[in-house]
Parts: sequence; structure tokens; C-alpha cells
Amino acid sequence: MTDSLEYIDNYFQGKSLPEEKKLFEQRIAEDPAFAEEVAFYLSAQQIGKEHLAEEKKKRFKELYEQNNLSGANKTPVRKFWPWLAAAAVIAGIVFGLVLFMKPSSPQQLADQYIHQNLQTLHVSMGSGGDKLQTGLQLYNQGELTDALQQFEKIIRSDSVNADAKKYAGIVYLRQQQYDKALEYFQQLEKNTSLYSNPSLFYHALTLMKRNQPGDKQEAKRLLNKVVQENLDEKESARQWLNKL
Repeated sequence: MTDSLEYIDNYFQGKSLPEEKKLFEQRIAEDPAFAEEVAFYLSAQQIGKEHLAEEKKKRFKELYEQNNLSGANKTPVRKFWPWLAAAAVIAGIVFGLVLFMKPSSPQQLADQYIHQNLQTLHVSMGSGGDKLQTGLQLYNQGELTDALQQFEKIIRSDSVNADAKKYAGIVYLRQQQYDKALEYFQQLEKNTSLYSNPSLFYHALTLMKRNQPGDKQEAKRLLNKVVQENLDEKESARQWLNKL
């Protein structure tokens, strides 16, 4: 029972791996009993929405255990089944379900983005050439320290190399060295010659991940600028602003 609760909670908190998400959605479509548990989870979260996050989780555990141990009538929950089954087939509805469990903190939103988008990096060949590719290969292999050394070696020999600065900033973000990540992203913000420049968005992402006093407000200001000026990652910025 506890394992099932944690499994469902991980999905709606954005902690599941892509393959785990796929299996979760498939299970909704194939297992009505599991679909009822998911529906009850969503319903219980709505009941407890006025409480703090930890209080909500504690309250839901109590409701979940009562619902399963007492054999309570689950008929009201069954009305969610067609909707949940459809969610397993139609990806848009699945994402709609996530709206019931909006991430509760900027840090959680940042973690989800990093997990989904910054585990591996891709590049179009530009200045930096093979050295940049070597750094990316190291990054994608999980050798973050070696990758950072490679990117900063490029920067020392080519101080205007935007790709190397962007990737160095991302490595520092992954290593939780936020001040150094911000230094690189802020340098890139000043470069108005770039065709694609997500540095303002990454600046906001770093502040959200750091989550110190004042960071949320500044991140929102930057995200608003991303949206208003139609900059890279505008859609992600718009979605975050609706959740912050």
C-alpha cells in the first residue's frame, strides 16, 4: 500500500523516469483497480489542498489507508475511470492530470526541467569544434568535472565562445554551484548577437533551483521578460509563471 502511494506520488511530482511514466500510463489503461487508486489520490489531494505540503501528504495517507482497509464504497471513484483510461492514450489529458498536483516550489519545477532536458546535451558544430564535442561527450557520460574543464579550456582560449559558456554554466548548475552558473548565464545575456540565446531562461532556472530568499521573485521577473520578448524557452517560462 505504501509502495503504491509512493509510486503514484512520484508520477505526479514529476520524479518518475520517462520509461516509468510510460508504464504508469499503460497501467492506468489496463488495470481498473490501479486507476481507482489514482483517481482517489487526485480526489484526496483536492480535499487537502488548503493544507501545507507535508500536512497534505499525511492526510492523504490516512484517507488512502481508510479507503483500502475498510472496504469503503468506491463507486464514486469509478466515475473517473473513463477519463483516466483516456489519459493513458491521449498525452494531453495525462498532462492535464498533473495540474491537480502542481509542483509546490520553484525548486521542484527546476528539478523536473533539469531531469527532462539537461541530462544530455546536443550541439550544432560551431566555434570550439572537436574540443566542444569532447566536452559534450564527457557531459553525456556523466563526467561533469572533466566536461567542465574542457569547456573552460575553450573559454580561456576563446573568451567569446557562447556555446562553451552556456555548457559551463549548465555544468555548474548540475553541480549546484549556482553563483558560478549565474556568472556565465549573465555574461551570455549581454551578448545580443546570438541567434538562439536561452541564457535569460537558464538564469531564472538557476535561481529557482537555488531557491534562496528573493530568488523566486527575481526568477518570475526574468520569466516574464522571456515571455514578453519572445525569447528562447518562452513556452516553458509561460507554464512556470502559471505555477509560481
